[in-house]
Amino acid sequence: MKKMTTALLAIALSVPAAAFAQSSMSQQDTSTTQAQQEKANEAAANNVNGMNTSAHQMMTGMVSADGKTITSTDNTVYQVSNPNALKNYVGQNVSVKYQFNTDKNNIKITKVNPGQ
Repeated sequence: MKKMTTALLAIALSVPAAAFAQSSMSQQDTSTTQAQQEKANEAAANNVNGMNTSAHQMMTGMVSADGKTITSTDNTVYQVSNPNALKNYVGQNVSVKYQFNTDKNNIKITKVNPGQ
């Protein structure tokens, strides 16, 4: 009887221990998966924005006829990475908030205000 009680006690104690070990492994897998996802998200953002994207800046200029470039007041022509942001302002003077991407040598428009 003592052996049977000891065996049942051993089984009863080993089941929660196994469940705890499995739970810990699951949490480690989740942490690893989250870290991998964060790296993938960062890589995707760098691919879209470029590694060397400057802080936001402001500029005033004229939008080209195709909306793919903007010419600043000092006659510098900038390629626009997101020309849809300027589609309603073709041929107009605008003030834009943008980020310059040194890797791709273009700008990403984040805000457009019609010129005066």
